Amino acid sequence: MSAGYVIIGWREWVRIPDLETNLIMAKTDTGAWSNTLNALGIEIINKENNQYVKFKLIKDGKAFTREIVRWRKVRNTSGYVTLRPVISTKLEIAGRDHQVEICLQNRSKMKHRIILGRNFLRNGFIVSPSRQCIHTMIRTEPRIFFKNNNNILA
Repeated sequence: MSAGYVIIGWREWVRIPDLETNLIMAKTDTGAWSNTLNALGIEIINKENNQYVKFKLIKDGKAFTREIVRWRKVRNTSGYVTLRPVISTKLEIAGRDHQVEICLQNRSKMKHRIILGRNFLRNGFIVSPSRQCIHTMIRTEPRIFFKNNNNILA
């Protein structure tokens, strides 16, 4: 079953329920491959043959610890390559939940705390560069959950 494409603006409100309840203004970036979330105080923890990352979303905020699912090499606009930890989490956008992978990086000097890259956007989104904040954050009932290429899970 396919829910079709969803038109979103060049930036949209999103929520990451596993990490916080506040809304985050996300920038859709078709030039970026992966999603990136602002993370402060990143600390890598090795425990029982697994790697975890401890981080905060805001300076005096709650610390989160999540398993690292992979490491990703990312080249910034200046050509500098960094190795970033990647976590898996739920992302809510346009009234739908998606299981996504997100790189963690300090973006505190950037305007947007989260970037949605084309690897995520190609799974059912059309970006309208002349519009922004098309979708309200009113949750749909029942919740619509998508995982990998628009397969509805429940």
